Amino acid sequence: MNILLTGGAGYIGSHTYVALFEAGYQPVILDNFANSQPEVLNRLERITG
Repeated sequence: MNILLTGGAGYIGSHTYVALFEAGYQPVILDNFANSQPEVLNRLERITG
C-alpha cells in the first residue's frame, strides 16, 4: 500500500519513513526542503535498499 508522507525528509518524517517501510508499506515522500536537506533522500534509499 502506498502512503503519502509529507515532510518525509525532516527528522520525524525520515524516521517515520523507515518505520513504514519496515512495516511493509511503500511510503512516497513529498517535501519542500524548508527545514531539511535533499541528501536525506539518498540516505533513506541506502537504509531501505
